[in-house]
Amino acid sequence: MSTEELERHLLNDLQTLGDMAADESFHRELYRALAGTRWFLDDDGGHVSLSWRRAEEAVNTLRSEHGREPLALAQTGGEGEVAGRVAGALDQLGWHARPAVAGHDDARVDAEPERPHGATEPPEWRRQADAEAERNRP
Repeated sequence: MSTEELERHLLNDLQTLGDMAADESFHRELYRALAGTRWFLDDDGGHVSLSWRRAEEAVNTLRSEHGREPLALAQTGGEGEVAGRVAGALDQLGWHARPAVAGHDDARVDAEPERPHGATEPPEWRRQADAEAERNRP
């Protein structure tokens, strides 16, 4: 799978966390676990690594789908720390964390670029990911 496909798969899997995502403290733990950590999917061999800003976007997207306001998470500390309950939840979905590596990582996903002034539609990859997440929702 490509980095984009792995990211989309990870973001879709986050949507399935249900009750954990309803716990306010889980969001900060999830951000720290996603930020800079390399996440490997069992059946693929590839990995994805979210930038701090991209991890914040992923968590706030999850929060918004549960009717919660966004949090300012990027650069709040603890990036790369994977709490046991986050590791356990993602492990059940086939994801395993490994620490970030120094230097360039081709599988790093940065934050979405700012939309041009007046643009109201998200990029195509985001629309595809949202549609796939909606199809996979229980």
